[in-house]
This record gives sequence, C-alpha cells and structure tokens, in this order.
Amino acid sequence: MSRSRRPSSRAGRALSVPSIAGLVFCACLPGCGDSASGPAGSRTTAAADGPFVDAGLLLAPLTCGGENARTILEVNGGGLALFDADGDGDLEILLVDPGPYPSAGVASGGTNTLYRNDGGMHFVDVGEASGVGVPGFCNGVAVGDVDADGRRDVYLTRLGPNALLRNTGDLRFEELPEAGGAAGDGWSTSAVFVDVDLDGDLDLYVVDYLAFDADHPPLHGVDGRDCRWKGMPVMCGPQGLPAQPDHYYRNDDGRLVDATAAAGFDAPPGYGLGCLDGDFDADGWPDVYVSNDSTPNFLFLNTGHGKVVESGLAAGAALSSRGREQAGMGIAAGDLEGDGDEDLLVTNFSMESNALYVNDGGRFDDRADPMGVGGPSRRLLGWGAAFVDFDLDGALDLVNANGHVYPQADEPGTDTSYAQPDTLWHNDGGGRFSPRAWDGDAPAVSRALSSGDLDDDGVTDLVILRRSGRPMVWRGLAPERRSLTVALDGGPGNPDGCGAVVAFTDAEGTRTRRVRSSAGYQAAGDPRALFAWRGTGTLDVRWPDGTHEQHAVDAPGTLALGAAR
Repeated sequence: MSRSRRPSSRAGRALSVPSIAGLVFCACLPGCGDSASGPAGSRTTAAADGPFVDAGLLLAPLTCGGENARTILEVNGGGLALFDADGDGDLEILLVDPGPYPSAGVASGGTNTLYRNDGGMHFVDVGEASGVGVPGFCNGVAVGDVDADGRRDVYLTRLGPNALLRNTGDLRFEELPEAGGAAGDGWSTSAVFVDVDLDGDLDLYVVDYLAFDADHPPLHGVDGRDCRWKGMPVMCGPQGLPAQPDHYYRNDDGRLVDATAAAGFDAPPGYGLGCLDGDFDADGWPDVYVSNDSTPNFLFLNTGHGKVVESGLAAGAALSSRGREQAGMGIAAGDLEGDGDEDLLVTNFSMESNALYVNDGGRFDDRADPMGVGGPSRRLLGWGAAFVDFDLDGALDLVNANGHVYPQADEPGTDTSYAQPDTLWHNDGGGRFSPRAWDGDAPAVSRALSSGDLDDDGVTDLVILRRSGRPMVWRGLAPERRSLTVALDGGPGNPDGCGAVVAFTDAEGTRTRRVRSSAGYQAAGDPRALFAWRGTGTLDVRWPDGTHEQHAVDAPGTLALGAAR
C-alpha cells in the first residue's frame, strides 16, 4: 500500500551546514558530576569499574497492594518518568505509586512523588505542593505538552478514570477535569503521547489491561475459579478475565477527543501492558507498537493523516519465532544494525524468552536466539527494557528488569524464582548479545525501568522500580570515553521534538536515534539522543514535519537545536 506524504511547513528551506565546536561537556571521567545528595538520600562514590554503580539515592519506597500480591491488580507495580518538569534542561524524577489495595475503607494512591534535579545526583522531594500526589491506584505515566504552552504535562494511568495533570510552572501541577477528555473508566497500564496525524500537537494512545472489580476480585477457589501454575494455586489472570480495548485520543486544540475507531485503532481487545511510538516502516508517519499479555502484540502502521492499520501479524511483530502468542510486558526500540530502521525488543513471561524483532524495511523477524537474548532470558520474567550504549563503544547494549508474578515461583521444581536478577546485555558490535555481570544483578522483583542522563555527564543512568519497596538509581560510568548529546526543542506543543530522527555519521558509519519520551512499560524517559563520540562527523536531524537540518560537529558535548536555540 502506498502512503501519502504530509505537507511540510518548512519544505524547500535551504539550511547551511555550520560547524559546531566548543560544546558544553562534562567529560565521562570518574567523579564527574559527583555531589552530595539532599533529602532524596546519600550519594556514594562511584567505583571506576562500572558500568553502573548504585547512586545512593534513597527515593521513597513504593507500594503495590499487599505483600504477597494475591490478585493480578497487585502484580504490575508502579511507574516513573524522567523528564524536564521545570524547563531548566535537566531531568526530574516522578515516581508513580499505586499504594495499598483499594479495599473498602482503604484509600489508595495520593503518594506519587516528584524530585527536583538540583544538578549532579542531587535530588530534592518538592513535596505535596507539586500536585502530583493524586488519589487512586496509579500504575503508569506519559509525558507531553497537551495544551501547547511549552510545559510538559503528565498523564497518569490507574484503575478507574485516568488523570491528566497540567504543568502550571514552578514544579506545580493541577488535575484537569475528566483528564482533559481522556479519563476512560477501565484499568490502564501504559500510555504514549505521539503526533499521529502530524498536525503539530501530541495525541495520546492509552493501553488498557483487563476488567477488574476490586470489591470482588477473582480468586482461586472462589466462584468456581481454579487458577493454577505448575500445579500450584496462584492468583487468577489474565486468562479467563475479560480483556479491555485500548483507546486513542486526538488532540484538538488541547482537548483530547476519543478517535479510536475513526483512526483505525479499534483492534480486538488484548491484555495490553506496554506501548511505544516509532516509524517502523520508515514512511515518515508515526506508528504505535503495543505489547499484549498472552495475546498477539499490535503494530499500528500509519497510512497517513491520522489513519492506522493494525499490522502486527502481517509484519511479523505479533508472535514468537515459533508463531506462538507470548506474554508481552516491556518494549525497547533501537537501530541495532545501523540500517536506519528500528528493531524491537519485547520482554516476556518465564519459559518464553524475550523476543528480538529485527526490522527489515517494515517486516520483522524474531531473532532472539541467534542474537543471544533467547536462551539466557528463558528462566526470567521480563518487564521494563531499554537499549543503551552503556560502554560508549558505539553499539547499543540492552538492559531489562526482571521479576516473577508468582511468589510460588520459589517452590522446588519451577525452574525459576520470584526474585530475579536485572539483566545487562552487552552488544559485541556485530549484533550478538551476551549477559554481563553488574552490580544490579542481585535478585529482586523489578518492574518498570527508565533510562536517561540524570547528572548530565554524558553517560546514561538507570532508574528501576521494584514491585514494592525502594527504587534503584544506577549511575552510568564510561571511563575515558566521551559522547555527543543532542537536545531538540520542537517549540510549544512538542518541546522535546518527539518524533524527530537524529543521525550522526562519522568515519565509522551512521548511527540513528528516534527522539521519544515513551519508555515502553508504564514509564517515560530522557528524549535526548546520545551518541558515543568516535570522532568528528555530520549530524542530520529530520524533524517531524519532514524537513532536515545538517551540522558538522567537531567536538563532543551537548548540542541544542530547535525553536529555542
């Protein structure tokens, strides 16, 4: 099917190729960016053997129902966002805390926490005055400028109506009535802001999971339910419970309008958990990928002007290499082959292995086993994931969070465990991954994950949430290596330039990054593009409207481009 191209507001504008030198840069040497932390906790001294060390930030512990997670509501954990909430150029941390199980007489939620970034690894809890502590059993978060005032707003998914928090400045947020039109009334997990119709403002896709009545939860042995795993009674779901349909909201001058059916997003309900935007067929129009738990994954390919077609099965991105449905959780996307298109990593249930869909012009092939991520992931149950170049060698590595859903996994004979190591996968440069030992591989029950350069030292850091308990912040180290960070400003309505594609070409080839805030599973991350510095080169930026900029880059550091440069 041919796809029409949208008009470009900048078409035909010739741009020079200036030389960029003397960029602001904090070299990636041991100790760069160190500082004593504030109320968020103490800062440990970074060891030189990396690749990540515990940053020592004592962020607030999260709660997701009861300790033993006896219902499926208590399994998925909370969410987090790394985003520039106050517009000063660095990343704040927002923790989305579900809270206790919402039973009669027990109020859940109200305990989301926002931490202001004061530089380095110094974060300060800005308290209740921020307005992020909305009530309800919250799970996930998406970040985008809904009302085109240049500030990043926050959308929170939860059991029952979702919430949209308008950023009013000075690290304060106000909840909009009916979530600006996108409240819904189910159980939502992940969400993504993406300009599907390329009209200059950000639309919203929201993933829903299943129908759940907290007052009458599905339990083994109740109402005739027999919920077993490996012969043992366990919590019930998702199979046997009604799946819920996802929703797409078009942004009409700041008001979110349900356009699910009109745009073609009305696929049969799946047990949705993760979502990510991209341009997976490289036609210039934004697409949406959705990971579903025990049902085929969705790939909504954009046919132009805000219309999509669900193409997961046809494109080869819905099932495993053996043609089987899997329990999709988290998603990561990145150009692993250097061919300009993005490949997809989906984390799955234990004994299924992760899926690694290699993109060949919009057609996908699951090559998890030949690329090394199949076998070692089979005993693990994966959640959040991200492609990051942790050693700054120019090849995208992989990190993913793990942890089982059944405490019974610790029983003999299961071939797995409840607490599991979070996995760091090293890319050998030829597209072959192998697990690497790191400080984060102590067993835990992890869920959402987000990556970003928290201390602005040119190296990616990680935040990983546990199902319950204190989050982990891992500071990235890359001794004696440097990087180029590209920060885009798309102006009001898209202050991070999401949807732009940034390519850096040096003597060793071209590497491509898509600018996005979505982090795949109940999270938002750093939208800036980071490249390992291997020498001078040319930076090409393709903006969402299709126009290009080119810059000769002579030094590593941070390069800011766009409306506010």
